[in-house]
Amino acid sequence: MKAETIRIGQNKMDVILPVVLTPLWGEWEGVEASVRLRWEEGKLFIRFMVKETQLRRMTQQHNEAVWEDSCVEAFLMREGEKEYVNVECSASTRMLVARGESRHGRQYYPVEFIDTIPLTITVMEHTNAGSRWRADLELDLVALGLMESGERMEDVKLLGNFYKCGDKLDEPHFLAAGEIMTAAPDFHRSEYFIPLTFTRP
Repeated sequence: MKAETIRIGQNKMDVILPVVLTPLWGEWEGVEASVRLRWEEGKLFIRFMVKETQLRRMTQQHNEAVWEDSCVEAFLMREGEKEYVNVECSASTRMLVARGESRHGRQYYPVEFIDTIPLTITVMEHTNAGSRWRADLELDLVALGLMESGERMEDVKLLGNFYKCGDKLDEPHFLAAGEIMTAAPDFHRSEYFIPLTFTRP
């Protein structure tokens, strides 16, 4: 069952229950992924856990085709707004960050800004039998334009979705936290974003 609302608290990352990403299109045998989320004032912390048969890390520059690699992604939008932000992370540590109203005509954030986004890729296993890796990401929601400075997180209403993909892997796959009702893979569908609720202990 896909997530319908994701409640985000402030517990330590290791004790937060994961949201399982489930396959939507294509081949996915041997691929498992989940995401954990926590917050502090103005910041969203994201941890993806991935198990897959192939680890592809070819992207060398920010704002390039990271989705062709072993890739995890967070798409976020302020409720009531038309533009959303996509943050896509290759296992190579390169990122693509952009905003806009649809897949087309997106505005890329400067490479200098992307360099300030904390991202850690940890490879726990990488053999012929498969790989296991983790992506830890810290997003400043104010800097990304998703909230105002001084706003309380409990008052911020975001929508979003979280993905795992790998378009140029031997077996391309597309997993998501929330259902997307399209015949072909398309993560850029904000009408399917999930409500995100920020809570205190």
